[in-house]
Amino acid sequence: MDQKAIFSIGNSKFDFGLVREIAEKEGSAAIKVLDRQDVQPSHGRINFEDLYARAKEAIDESDVEPDAIIGDLDFPVTSLVSLLRRDYDLPGASPEAVAKCEHKYWMRFVQSQAFPDDTPSYKAINPFATGRGISAPEFPFWLKPVKGHSSVLGFMVEDMSDLDKALHTCRQRIHLIGEPFNEFLNHVEVDPEVAEIDGNYAIAEGIISASRQFTLEGYVWNGDTVIYGVVDSIREGQHRSSFSSYQYPADLPEETTKRASDITARLIDQIGYDNAPFNIEFFWDPDEDKLHILEINPRISKSHAPLFRMVDGVSHHKVAIDLALGREPEMPRGEGENKVAAKYMLRSHEADGIVADIPDKEQIEKLAKILPDINVNILVEKGVKLSELFYQDSYSYELADIFLGGDGQQMLEDEYNRCIDSLTFLIKPIPATS
Repeated sequence: MDQKAIFSIGNSKFDFGLVREIAEKEGSAAIKVLDRQDVQPSHGRINFEDLYARAKEAIDESDVEPDAIIGDLDFPVTSLVSLLRRDYDLPGASPEAVAKCEHKYWMRFVQSQAFPDDTPSYKAINPFATGRGISAPEFPFWLKPVKGHSSVLGFMVEDMSDLDKALHTCRQRIHLIGEPFNEFLNHVEVDPEVAEIDGNYAIAEGIISASRQFTLEGYVWNGDTVIYGVVDSIREGQHRSSFSSYQYPADLPEETTKRASDITARLIDQIGYDNAPFNIEFFWDPDEDKLHILEINPRISKSHAPLFRMVDGVSHHKVAIDLALGREPEMPRGEGENKVAAKYMLRSHEADGIVADIPDKEQIEKLAKILPDINVNILVEKGVKLSELFYQDSYSYELADIFLGGDGQQMLEDEYNRCIDSLTFLIKPIPATS
């Protein structure tokens, strides 16, 4: 097999290791372009055009022609990858199809065309509209940026007071992602029905009643939609707005998965998304057996990658690589060392606080001796003020990601409880001011 040059955009050191592992096994070369800190800076400020120019320059100045370009992160990586593939005439979804997935209002508009009776109410809101001229849906609803990121600026709005507070926060920070997203939109042809609603808008969405959330990981190959994995998404905290864990494989009825897959194929076709991976999030109400689409992401989930590696024997970066090389993916099933795997997101639900202590290297090494598949990623540093962390949801702060594998659900829970007992985090609360 000829060696291929696989360019990977904006990976962390850990995730690039997963890409390189797959590439080297096939006798190919993995080449990293841009660092994680470049595409997700801690201060939240992104210069999209600069990143785009830097990525093109790095590829052009390499000593090989690109055979594939991939990424596993949300905006700006998904958008950069789509434009770079177009520039180098490589396989992948068009920038327009990627934009339809990324733009929450545009996605709901397309969804309403495919499923007019099963799309939640949605309305665009300009946070800077004056006076009481803002026309909002009936309370309660979720308010989110048109281009969201990691649930940043997502609020449950139950009354006018909640709306005022949410819009106040949006006015302060929505441009940090909204303006660079507009720079991406300048490179695509936007449907006239949504052209005026850009990254500086928020979207109000009607509440979807459900008790379960899950994600389908899939891809489209020459027009055919394929689902290769289903992951449970478990939430906690106020309004159940914060993810506590992802668990693979999901414990769902086969019929439910089949219906979700059929819905997905219809929406994907309506979007015009082809020859690329995706994941789509669903809410499921088991009492009424109703499914509701939450959102669709034009990429694999990097959070799920270690789970597939533990259960199936290889990270699903393999799917992204295969498609980017223009070949039909071959993803193994059940060839890993674990029957189940999970990513746990250890969170603080304090209103605010100072990180006074975090686990040291010795604590993690002791756990690794008894939990060989553990991977711990500490996301905060001593002395950091929680409210100054950028990529956080509106109701909690993520302190660490913990990946675990085991023989069953009970074993995962036992392993995680051991981690909680052994890893020391200390948050010094900041008293609320009156």
